[in-house]
Amino acid sequence: MPIQSDFNIKLFFISLAQGDGSGFEDFFETYKERIFRTALKMLKSETDAEEIVQDVFLSIWQSRSKLDEINDPEAYLFTITYNAIYTRLKKIAQNRQLLHSVVQTIALKQNNTEETIAAHENERLIQEALRSLPAQQRTVYELNKLAGLSYHEIAERLQLSQNTVRNHLSAATKTVRMILRRWTIPFLTGVVALFRNVLLSTLL
Repeated sequence: MPIQSDFNIKLFFISLAQGDGSGFEDFFETYKERIFRTALKMLKSETDAEEIVQDVFLSIWQSRSKLDEINDPEAYLFTITYNAIYTRLKKIAQNRQLLHSVVQTIALKQNNTEETIAAHENERLIQEALRSLPAQQRTVYELNKLAGLSYHEIAERLQLSQNTVRNHLSAATKTVRMILRRWTIPFLTGVVALFRNVLLSTLL
């Protein structure tokens, strides 16, 4: 719907095309609010709407030499407006896709890093647990869990009965699990919290 105003946009376009920009301020004041409201309705952002207004009037100025060829100046003006809004919406969508991709990448790296840290920490804690075991329990545990020997092979090597080997391994395993349970859970909780804070700070 045309704006009811004393301003004649057709004449302005013709004079601007001829190099007379004296009416540009009146042109801006006449149409800026309508362009702003149109952009705000679609973009839901005053900042984006203000940038659309700037883009539209800049586009008019840059194409001023051909404005005298425009038959319907208002339709042309709002075509430029809707094109600018569409371009901005595409950019917003791309930025959201990019943000989603970044979040996914950070989350993946977070998980991988947590797993790596957990693996190193578990190894350290296992070594610490083994050092706390009685010598024979530690030997039995290492031969079974690390060297992969069977009860029979361990019994022959250490000249023990298989029942003794089984008892030593059971006691050693309980001790190792207890130490891991005591220290790993708080450690991983702290790591998860740390990386969540890093992720949030990246998005804010």
